[in-house]
Amino acid sequence: MKVFALGLSHRTAPLEMRERMAFTGEELPRALRSLKDTLGDLVILSTCNRTEVYSATPDGKMPQDELVSFLAQKTSQSEEELSRYLYFYEQEGAVRHLFQVASGLDSMILGEAQILGQVRDAYGIAVAQGCGNGVISKLFHHSLRVGKRARRETRIGENALSISSAAVEMARQVLGDIHRRRVMVIGAGVAGKLVARAMKDRGAGQIVVINRTLERAQELAQELGGEAASFESLEGLLGTVDIVVSATDSPGLVLSRDLVARASARRDGAPLLVVDIAVPRDVDPAVGQLPGVSLRGLDDLEAVSQANRREREKEAEQVERIVDEEVSRFSEWWDTLRVAPGIAQLREHAEQLREKELRKTLKQMPHLSEEDAARIEVMSEAIVKKLLHAPIATLKEDPSYLSTVQELFGLNGKRP
Repeated sequence: MKVFALGLSHRTAPLEMRERMAFTGEELPRALRSLKDTLGDLVILSTCNRTEVYSATPDGKMPQDELVSFLAQKTSQSEEELSRYLYFYEQEGAVRHLFQVASGLDSMILGEAQILGQVRDAYGIAVAQGCGNGVISKLFHHSLRVGKRARRETRIGENALSISSAAVEMARQVLGDIHRRRVMVIGAGVAGKLVARAMKDRGAGQIVVINRTLERAQELAQELGGEAASFESLEGLLGTVDIVVSATDSPGLVLSRDLVARASARRDGAPLLVVDIAVPRDVDPAVGQLPGVSLRGLDDLEAVSQANRREREKEAEQVERIVDEEVSRFSEWWDTLRVAPGIAQLREHAEQLREKELRKTLKQMPHLSEEDAARIEVMSEAIVKKLLHAPIATLKEDPSYLSTVQELFGLNGKRP
């Protein structure tokens, strides 16, 4: 068995490709079920900046061609075109990559904490679909511990921007002080909630929440002391707000050029900032060409985060050392997993010999009381346990001795 990871991220692919690859809503459970027969246990991690497939295949072979074909169909790209953006890791490389992701080292915004929750949620969805068992379960539980340790023992997450707080910082750069600014947040999911709270914490004047399910918009608006509105109110409200942040999981555009153009005509020249943090994108890129409208997207957030990033790059070196340690620990566990069947075989062989010789001895000593017979059995168990202690400890420490132990004890079909 081996662990594999295949995917793309902001480091290898433009936003257009990342949004094609993203699994949203019910797409993710369906994809897990579709790939389970091919890959066995797997987890799909799909966020605004990455889509990655992690798998542990029982035969140690990654059906890479089948997976690339599956993803190419999803993205409507040729396999050759898609492969330009993909990276592939196996075994220790895959483990290291996931630990780096969970600890925030591989994020667009170094040290951002949201990724840890996204890793946890991705694993939870895989478990719900019957895909998160065995080695994959161990790997993802370990990655969550690595992420928590990195933030507990270093300052990698100190003052780190999240996607939502970077959106607020971008608004401040474009419009200046956001106090008294009227903000509309489209989407009351996790991303929408985070950006709405960030806007509120930074002093936004008024927040309007729009969601396809009005009740969810009302819940968030009540929490923030803002107001809720239905999607039918979207065009009218565009004429009254200063900032729009769109963060839905809609598969199609939410703000078209024509819709924003009609709303802009009623703004009397007042500037409008539109920030699109959704994947796939919510906003037609042509919106940015309208007079008085500034459009910003995920790729623009990286520039915003650069100054903030420099403060934590020294911490990243310490986090890398933590990742190194944890990869070694996982590898040690993996090695013991590899020799576990051999250890079980050795114990079973020794137990069969012990029982056989014990029965023979007790049969020749019928005068023994039950108590004395029990003492002899306990003694035989202790002898076997002590004899096996050293070879088993050696195997756990260095699995390369497995074949030697099997040969010495006649476990490979040959006489010892």
